[in-house]
Amino acid sequence: MRFLIAPTAYKGTLSPMRAAQIIADNLVGEADLCPIADGGTGWLEVWGYHFPDARRFETDSHDALLRPRRAEWLLLPSGAAVIESAQAAGIHWLSPESRAPLDASTRGVGELLRAAAHPEARALWLGLGGVATTDAGVGALRALGFRLLNAQGEPIAHGGRGLLELHAVEPPADDPLQGKPLTLCADVQNTLLDAARVYGPQKGATPEQVETLTRALERFAEIALRDTGIDLTTTLGAGAAGGLAGGLHAYLRAPIVSGVMWLLRHVDWDARLQAADCLITGEGQVDAQTLMGKGVGVLIQQAVASGKPVLALAGRTGAGWEPLGSLPRVRVYACAELAPDLPPADALAQTTREAVSREFA
Repeated sequence: MRFLIAPTAYKGTLSPMRAAQIIADNLVGEADLCPIADGGTGWLEVWGYHFPDARRFETDSHDALLRPRRAEWLLLPSGAAVIESAQAAGIHWLSPESRAPLDASTRGVGELLRAAAHPEARALWLGLGGVATTDAGVGALRALGFRLLNAQGEPIAHGGRGLLELHAVEPPADDPLQGKPLTLCADVQNTLLDAARVYGPQKGATPEQVETLTRALERFAEIALRDTGIDLTTTLGAGAAGGLAGGLHAYLRAPIVSGVMWLLRHVDWDARLQAADCLITGEGQVDAQTLMGKGVGVLIQQAVASGKPVLALAGRTGAGWEPLGSLPRVRVYACAELAPDLPPADALAQTTREAVSREFA
């Protein structure tokens, strides 16, 4: 039997590559390893796995709290520069008690984009997701030379809170990306306001802070509509990475695409899926968001359309996972149920063996 093994990151525990190898080591049959990322954490690592000849660069940047850090980006042999927003503004760089939902900034992402507009780069592919921010990308725009001003002509504060006072967005005189086309590779399809309503609580926002951030994003959407004619409240994907996708889409005219679909088109996915007898995928939590454009959900839907059986190996199941498990020939297994007392790697190994035994014995 030929298995196509395509997990994404099990956040905080296993990388896509590590998860894929664990699954492969616990199978009997052929294994085609195709670890994936949908734009969030692991985006850079996955591209490096599939394109081992890519060149790796480091640059000075800032995290979501504006603390200095070194961040990486890749230059593929094709000349595409691969950037991961979570390399700079990732929530995994912050302790739970240090998260600042109202003030976290994407400035570091803008610094990464500037660095990646390298003389040898022909295009920029920005992975969006896994960030601690909800600022509609104004921190990144500021780092790219845009001026974000209040009614008095003074710079607004960093973070989503500052958007409440936004009055004008002034572009830089010169193109900060040196004419390099930018593609925004989003991990979700949500519109701008969902960045606060759906994902704000995951970033530590209280209900009151979610309301503040929603009003702030509404203000940004009003200004963007006035300036660009783009309605971010109806633009799919604009809510990715705390609205970073929306801000860059509006003011840089960069297209928003599905991150996982962008990756799949460059790794010969269709042929690999057709050659497989079964898809094995997985992530840290399978829940209602899995079918909102997340990588695992996209893979499962493609496999179902191709008539392939699917084993989804989740760290755990969360609210709203049931529609996924009811899809034809899809079976969901959770490590938290089958191996609750084992460390993550051992739990995934045990769950793999159990799932395959039940379905293909």
